[in-house]
Amino acid sequence: MSVAQTSTGPGLSTRRRTATILLPTVALFLAVSCFLGPAPAHAVSVDVPAAAGGVGSNPLALSVPSRVISAADSNDETFVVLSEHYRDNNNASGAENESRLAQSLDVIGGEGQESPKAKRGLSSSPLYSLPPMSWIRSHLGTKSPYPHESRPVGQLKDIPKGYELVQLHLTVRHGTRFPSEDKTIAFKALTERLKGIKLRGFEWLRDWPSGTLYPPSRGNLLSVQGDVDLYQIGRRSAIRYKTLLQKYPYDASTYQFYSSPKSRSSQSGYAFSVGFFEGRLTTEPGYKGAKNGRQNGHDDDDDEDDDEDDNGYKGGRPPIQPIEMSQLPLGLDKEMAVKYACPRWLESVDGAPGVEKENKAFEKKFLPALAERLTAILSADAATPGAKVNITTKDIGTIQNLCGFEVSMHNNDQTWCRLLGLGLENSTTASKAVFENFEIAGDLDDYYTHGPGVPFNGHLGCKLATSLKEDIEMVLADEGSSLKKRGDDDESPKKYRGVFKFGHSETIFFFSSFLGLYTEKGGPLTADMTPEQFENRVFKSSKFSPFAANMAFEVYRPTSASTPNKRRRLEYEAEAAAAAAAGAPSSGGLIRLLVNEVPVLIPGCGEKYFCEWSTFKQVLEKNGSGCDFDGCCTSIPAAPVFDVDGGTTTPAGTGAGADATVAVDSEPEGDCIAR
Repeated sequence: MSVAQTSTGPGLSTRRRTATILLPTVALFLAVSCFLGPAPAHAVSVDVPAAAGGVGSNPLALSVPSRVISAADSNDETFVVLSEHYRDNNNASGAENESRLAQSLDVIGGEGQESPKAKRGLSSSPLYSLPPMSWIRSHLGTKSPYPHESRPVGQLKDIPKGYELVQLHLTVRHGTRFPSEDKTIAFKALTERLKGIKLRGFEWLRDWPSGTLYPPSRGNLLSVQGDVDLYQIGRRSAIRYKTLLQKYPYDASTYQFYSSPKSRSSQSGYAFSVGFFEGRLTTEPGYKGAKNGRQNGHDDDDDEDDDEDDNGYKGGRPPIQPIEMSQLPLGLDKEMAVKYACPRWLESVDGAPGVEKENKAFEKKFLPALAERLTAILSADAATPGAKVNITTKDIGTIQNLCGFEVSMHNNDQTWCRLLGLGLENSTTASKAVFENFEIAGDLDDYYTHGPGVPFNGHLGCKLATSLKEDIEMVLADEGSSLKKRGDDDESPKKYRGVFKFGHSETIFFFSSFLGLYTEKGGPLTADMTPEQFENRVFKSSKFSPFAANMAFEVYRPTSASTPNKRRRLEYEAEAAAAAAAGAPSSGGLIRLLVNEVPVLIPGCGEKYFCEWSTFKQVLEKNGSGCDFDGCCTSIPAAPVFDVDGGTTTPAGTGAGADATVAVDSEPEGDCIAR
């Protein structure tokens, strides 16, 4: 049987690898053919979906610790012969891809069908079920991979008549990262405990290379997939905003790049810039290009002395556009890594019992039963009581984390994800419920820890909103050239055309909460909601805060706005004030919000995607832009921000029991609002 696999990834070419599965009868014919002549062919071609593949959809193989299983190893009715070892950029370490074993058994026995008979002490594989890979990828909460495959590609065309795009704001979560150091240690510990399991289809547990795939030394660092995430978003953005890039080439006074002090965020910013400015090296007045055939900074020969171009530039130009990236230290960054700059949040919200209550109540509904099921299956063939494996609820969380990172980093659902589907037979509904339960539990955590479940969380987006408002006012007023110049060593005040900021999942949560984007209309999320209520919730982190999540604000200005710069700001403000007083639209500008490259309605702006600037400005000010961040975050109220012992945020008698009511700042403190 010939099995062919094809896989594609963002920005990667398609490659095809083939492994051969031989039936014993065919092997015998091949051997006898040396003496008796050709034998008739007995082969069939089977296409394996790309989603079934592991990293890079590697060839199929059955692996043991030191070698590949051959025909001599098996008396079974079917066996697998590996046609070639696989080593490339997807497997640079040369480590075996243990997921190949599970893939092979799928092809032989058929997914959801009876597996080959047990041999050499291996038990029969229990039936398992997994949802489609595409479905899993979109239900992993904040560990969901970015949905590149469904994002629109093309130049911006739906610009309102009479307007032009003059500014772009982009706030981005870092791309796919490695798990944290403590999680990688937990991964290895669990792997060690399960390496003795004898279960057909899960032999990869014997020597699964946890330390190679997820080394503690790389905890929380950006992965290669994370580089790809932001590079691809940058490339699509360059296509969408081609006109803006052509009109405003890069310089540090035109484009601002800012990141949190975490390396995964700054590296994401650089990856985005590579894609955004690819092929767009900045030129200076009079520059005519390099001589001697040099292109993109590469010489035709190794003569380092002949390296001056027609404009006197010495040396070849860099192949990509260098950018300036600004940062502030942790604790001072009030926009991207904002929670570390807010003692009030750290003391009153982070880890507070009331904040975690709904999450823990919901986990109790499904984790113990799942742990019990896996314990029974994995211990079924234990020779002695001491050989049995006790899977705890904490272990279940580790397995789910491993599944999530396998999918997001390697597009592989054939290892740890399978454990979550053990014993569910061929029931897609049951296996989906497992993943949905984890997704809901994660959302209950983030809804209160970083989201609108605690109104104070919205205040942590106020500095980002303040910067947004000021930058928009600057570009719409078009007064940059009229501002007072500074000393000789200072740069002119900046009127940015592109503002790109790179942070974390909580950056997206806090700013979304500030804007009121994902506030539940029927009341707060609670552990005892019905399945239908959970399904219809608007707060779904898988949708709006996966890896590389982004929020873009497009700023449009009337093309007829040709008033001299020195008068434009006063006239613009007069127009906006008069329009607001009369209830009429202002000609000052339009704002559109895109979340993960798709337009969404801005709360407070009605049912139109393009929001009048005067209206959006009022929304920002009403929600607290211009706040006294330091006063808001350093003043600890007499009553905690989140107090499990009283309050009315959760209606009495609802939530995780009648005593689940909590006290939250239902209204902003006076020192949190702009005056």
